[in-house]
Amino acid sequence: MFSWLKNLFTLKPKLKGVDKVFSDWSIISYEDLLIHFEVKETAQEEGEKNSPATAAETPDDFHNKLTTRFKKIISDRTADITRHLDSLENNAERANEKLNFLDGIKSKFKNKLDEDLEGYEPVITKANSRVRSRKEELNTFKSLNNLTRDADYPDALIWYYFILILLVVVESFINASFFARGSTGGLAGGLTIAVIISGINVVIGYLVGKYWAKLSWSINQTLKAVGLVGFGIWGLLTACFNLTVGHVRTRFEEGDSEAMNTGFEAFLNSPFGLTDFSSWMLVMIGSLFALIALYDGLRSDDKYPGYGAVTRNLTDALDELYSEVGNLKDNANDYYDSFLSQGDTAIKDLGQDATSLRSTHDFVKERINNEYPKYCNYYQTVFADLIGSYRNSNLEYRDTKAPTYFSEKPILEWDRDNRDDQLNGLSIKIDKISSELQVKTAQWSLERQELEAIKLEFLNNLRKYDSIS
Repeated sequence: MFSWLKNLFTLKPKLKGVDKVFSDWSIISYEDLLIHFEVKETAQEEGEKNSPATAAETPDDFHNKLTTRFKKIISDRTADITRHLDSLENNAERANEKLNFLDGIKSKFKNKLDEDLEGYEPVITKANSRVRSRKEELNTFKSLNNLTRDADYPDALIWYYFILILLVVVESFINASFFARGSTGGLAGGLTIAVIISGINVVIGYLVGKYWAKLSWSINQTLKAVGLVGFGIWGLLTACFNLTVGHVRTRFEEGDSEAMNTGFEAFLNSPFGLTDFSSWMLVMIGSLFALIALYDGLRSDDKYPGYGAVTRNLTDALDELYSEVGNLKDNANDYYDSFLSQGDTAIKDLGQDATSLRSTHDFVKERINNEYPKYCNYYQTVFADLIGSYRNSNLEYRDTKAPTYFSEKPILEWDRDNRDDQLNGLSIKIDKISSELQVKTAQWSLERQELEAIKLEFLNNLRKYDSIS
């Protein structure tokens, strides 16, 4: 039981593949390595077979495995040092890139702004020209029509469309109640007729108010006359239409299957001959909703014909111009924030880099000059002792003489791996980074202000594209 527990907690992996025992710079005792490599067990097994043969001139497999393993751990530690040095070189290079970025940050920022302006300039120039043309058109229109006030029109028509739809819905339900008694389908049947009637009243009233009757405000006498005629014609037709609807409704309620024809004939014979109160209410409600729709159409744009449209043309052109110039301004602010942030980050990182580079350099230097030689010398001695132990144990269990090379000292060599020149070069780079950092830190506060000045100058130059200012 004691032997089993000892084997369970003893460092004893087989020698195959990548041996993780030597994955770091730890020092493993000779006794643990005897167990780890199973030196005595292997020596006994080989000795009982009288292996290696007495005539053998070259080391056997186990001897070679130990030699190879020694070379491997030395090469692994050399690779560790190389990785550290390479990392130092890379970090120093990145620190220099940050220094170079700070050197050219103003020119890079200005070049970025100029590139953006070059890309946007054709579009902005075209938009600016369109603004000038439409502003001239507006001024000419105002001059020809003796207009000195600003155009009065809504920013959006959704409210006026809502009123229009509401009028159709409300009048439809009111009309449907009047037609319900004469319809075989009741309220639902009367609703179909009512929607058509209310749609004609409301839609035509809105269109006349928005386009035709509006001409009566023009200073052009011909257009004014056309507008006044439009008012008259619309008023007459609306009155005739609603009176006809009243007559049709009377015939409809009486159950006349030809109510449309007979109602129209009754209107022609006696337009105001309605005797039913509900029919008169239908006429008055239809006329009232038509008037409301007319007013809705008049208010949906400036009352002077064409003034709202020509003003909106200028507004749309200005919106396009301001949008393009606004994009440039937004980009300029974004670039400014980005370069400012990068500069602040570079200064902060360089301070950390300088400290980290120096401490890492000193650590690597200590490892190369002291730890590495001690590590290599230690394992050179230990592996020579392991091979010696293997030979001694092998002699105990063999019947024949040992090979002559058993009496020779094992050859285990390692290279000093002098990195003084590289370390000195790195030290000079790190000192330079530290000294330049001090200069850059002092300069950066001034360059931050210069970046803002470049941005403000760029934004001021954009004003020449604003035709209004």
